[in-house]
Amino acid sequence: MKTFSLCLAALAAVVTLAAVAAAGPEAAKQRVRISMKNPDSGSGKFVLTPLQAGTLKRDSGTASVVHTDPTGVMRQGQQTYVYRGTYTLASRRGTLTIRERSEWVNVSNEKAPGFDFIPGVGIGTWKVVGGTGAYAKVTGGGRSGHQGSPQWLAQQEGFLTLP
Repeated sequence: MKTFSLCLAALAAVVTLAAVAAAGPEAAKQRVRISMKNPDSGSGKFVLTPLQAGTLKRDSGTASVVHTDPTGVMRQGQQTYVYRGTYTLASRRGTLTIRERSEWVNVSNEKAPGFDFIPGVGIGTWKVVGGTGAYAKVTGGGRSGHQGSPQWLAQQEGFLTLP
C-alpha cells in the first residue's frame, strides 16, 4: 500500500511539473507612460517612460499620427467628436505602432488665438498593433488624455509586455 501511495504521489508531481513547464514563463506587464507633443505636425516628439521596473527602458524619438475625420455624436447633450488614429513612434531602438480611439469635446466656443480651430480635450483607449527592432514583440495598451490647444499634447498610460 505504501508503494502504491508513493507511486501515486510521484505521478501527481510529474503531472504538475509537466503542466508548469508547458505553460512556460509568463512575461511581466510593465506600466509605462508615452508623452507626445504635436504628433500631427510633421515634427512631433515622444518620450516613453517606464513607471515601474522591467524590460523596457526610457526612450524618445519622433511621433506621427494618421487619423480619421471625426465622427460627431451627442453625449448627454454635448457634441463629441470621435477620432481613430494610428501613431508611429520611431527611435534608434525601433518603431512602435499604436492604434487609438479618442473622444474630444470643445472647451470654448472661440477659435484659439492665431489658430483655425476651437480648443478641445480628449480621452481615449489605445493598443499596440505593431513594432520593429526592440519593439517587435511588444503587446499591450491602456488609456490616454489629450489637450488640443495651442499645441497638441497627448499622454498614454498603460501596460506593455515584452516576452
